[in-house]
Amino acid sequence: MRLTDRGVKLLLAQALSTIFTVFYKDVPLLIASILTLSIILYSFYIILKAGRRLKAAECEPRNLKLRIVAGEEKTLNLIIYTPIELKLVNLPDWVKASTDTLETGIKMVDLKISPSISKIYRLDFLTSVFTDPLKIFCNDCKIPLGLEVIAYPRVLPFIIEALKMIGRTGYGGDTTGRRKGLGTEYLWSREYQMGDSLTLIDWKASARLEKLIVKEFSEEAYKAVGIVYEVKGVGPVTSDEVNALFLSSIMSVVRLGLPITLIIKNGLTIVSEYPSIDPDTALKIAISYSVKNYSTENWDVYEVLEPKTASQLLSIIREVEALGLLQTVQLKMEALNEIISKLPLQNSIIYYVGNIVVDSEFILELSSRVKMNNGELIILTSGKPWTDLDNLEQAYVMYVSHRRIVESLERAGSKIFFYKGVASKLRTPIIM
Repeated sequence: MRLTDRGVKLLLAQALSTIFTVFYKDVPLLIASILTLSIILYSFYIILKAGRRLKAAECEPRNLKLRIVAGEEKTLNLIIYTPIELKLVNLPDWVKASTDTLETGIKMVDLKISPSISKIYRLDFLTSVFTDPLKIFCNDCKIPLGLEVIAYPRVLPFIIEALKMIGRTGYGGDTTGRRKGLGTEYLWSREYQMGDSLTLIDWKASARLEKLIVKEFSEEAYKAVGIVYEVKGVGPVTSDEVNALFLSSIMSVVRLGLPITLIIKNGLTIVSEYPSIDPDTALKIAISYSVKNYSTENWDVYEVLEPKTASQLLSIIREVEALGLLQTVQLKMEALNEIISKLPLQNSIIYYVGNIVVDSEFILELSSRVKMNNGELIILTSGKPWTDLDNLEQAYVMYVSHRRIVESLERAGSKIFFYKGVASKLRTPIIM
């Protein structure tokens, strides 16, 4: 039990009134002092009486264990009984209640669970407050709950999907390195857009549909694929998102069935370098790297995966380690061009995965070099890199920088894909 702000003011007024009454021996002041004391005592009696009843507050179900991927949102339905009206307070930032007012009797309350980073979250009780009608005293009530939320890394769904692709890839995969262009093989038809060549208009289809339709053709274009993964991040949330995008980019690239040059870097330091590897090997390296470097000790593969899948994952990690493919290089480069020169730029697809704000100089130079060599740059990055910043001023500065870099890259013709959450995990970008 404690005083509210109003109660503190009222008690202070009562104390001053008592002092002045004794000092001046004023009868009206004495009467006012007695009335004020009576109000305080009445509120005190109500809060004491309510305190005995608060022990009956409870909720169902009492014990809950939830598994969720960080960044996802799930709703829990609770039935809460309270003998008197209460107000929910001090919920952790990963929990939101559909209402903060618990009326007398049985109340249905929805709890939205949305953990931002991968770890174990616990909530042993719901804290609520009863305030007397005059709002002088209040009393805390802890409604037992017993909620445990195990949040797994965002990369976990991608790992499960990537494991299904092992052994099903190879050179000459789902596509043979084609993209839309000026070739002779028909690709598809679509509605005319400003800037399209008039020679591409399909006049028969346009007459039939009563709107301009153009044909697009494919051409043999790409000879190789390069992936640059920047591991430096702003904080745990965006690093988790970028790690998920890294494995997503590998999954997208292996469908092209082309040799892959993979560079993992930290600023100007090359952490690992894999020139011209086959798709299966790239998948195994990416899966192993994601698990070894970004998984947390709070989850066990046998707890979240079926035994066969978990065994496959651990077998791949052991294979990659035995081959020495996860050994770090830690090669310090003197300039950006030294890293870029290791990529197959001519007529190629280059994927960049990382935080474009902390690596802006590199990504802008890479965009220019790829364009000069008639390639395509695809950027996978966090849509809100300022999420990890607590300082609002710094967050705004990063927001402005991020927007300017995105605009510059889009003007240069680069394609940018932002992390959209686990719901879009199968929508990895594929350039045809």
